[in-house]
Amino acid sequence: MKKLKNCSGVTLIEILIGIVISVIIMAAMYTSYQAVNGSYSQVASKAKASQTGRNVLGMLMRDLRQAGFKFFEDSVVNDDDPITIIENVNGANGDLPQARPDFACDHIQIVYGDATRDGLQDPVYERYRITYYCLVSTLQAPNGVVEVTNAIYKQKERWVNGAWNIDPQDNTSYTGQLITNYIEDFTLIAKDINGLRIVNGERPYDIRAVEIKLTTRSRDNFYQTDRNVTIVDIDSDNEITITDRFLRETSVMSVSIRNLGLQ
Repeated sequence: MKKLKNCSGVTLIEILIGIVISVIIMAAMYTSYQAVNGSYSQVASKAKASQTGRNVLGMLMRDLRQAGFKFFEDSVVNDDDPITIIENVNGANGDLPQARPDFACDHIQIVYGDATRDGLQDPVYERYRITYYCLVSTLQAPNGVVEVTNAIYKQKERWVNGAWNIDPQDNTSYTGQLITNYIEDFTLIAKDINGLRIVNGERPYDIRAVEIKLTTRSRDNFYQTDRNVTIVDIDSDNEITITDRFLRETSVMSVSIRNLGLQ
């Protein structure tokens, strides 16, 4: 029988040492992956919160700049103010309670004119009313508890036969559509040309700007431990301190109202 003198291999000890080294390397790679993934999740959450705020403000800005607009030959009769702001109410009609008393969520209605064409291509003048309002969020946290926060909705109505109307067959009007959840502050302040506040119902055609403050928060916990977050009320400078692990992003913008000065 031929002897295998030149065959080489590894011992059991060497195999065990290789396994241990592989496990150590894999553990280090997993730890690095967890750190990178955690950092990415935080960055993504912060970016999403910021983007949500910018999207809502951009949409509201475009609608506010239409407030009071109408064509020169527009003869539609409507007595609604071009901008109506009601503080700290919920619901499309502003008749529901807030999600939390310490969370401001204002209600705004914007009225403007537009025109379509009939079969003879003659202009048909219309009047529209857009409403931004809050409702108590109905989302549930992973533990099954309903989230205590607000959601912003947008509704558009058309003036028909002396009343505001929403026609399901008409694509120019619609009932409340969800814009975003996790809203903790939605404050609106109307200002005149001198920067003085205009209370709802007073001097509606003197409004030259609307200041907006919007605070959104992350869906899930962002920080590892509880942190104190201070939210400042731009209307009264009062401060609210909240202790939890959520990330909050606040956006503030002043929108120029360009059509009311022409009244």
